[in-house]
Amino acid sequence: MTEPMSVARGVALAGDPDDAVREALSTDPTAPAEALALLADDPRPAIRANLLTNPAVPADLRYQVHASLSAEAAAGDREAENALAWVRYDRSGRTACDRPE
Repeated sequence: MTEPMSVARGVALAGDPDDAVREALSTDPTAPAEALALLADDPRPAIRANLLTNPAVPADLRYQVHASLSAEAAAGDREAENALAWVRYDRSGRTACDRPE
């Protein structure tokens, strides 16, 4: 069984300049809520989209992230649009290579 991550470690990782580090944290179910909350404001839409499928993210934070990504996509942000499309495929059991029906 994996030990929960400390708040201090999670917060440090959430502020890491390396996108890959923040992306890994955004999918980690042992990440502390404080760190995940920081990622809700990450500049990379894909990192924020990962929060939508992480079971450790509280429902209210998932709603906030989804609302912000949806608004960005509606305003023409292709990266936000692609991140939301990825979540739809991921949650549907399909892969990003599958064609929508």
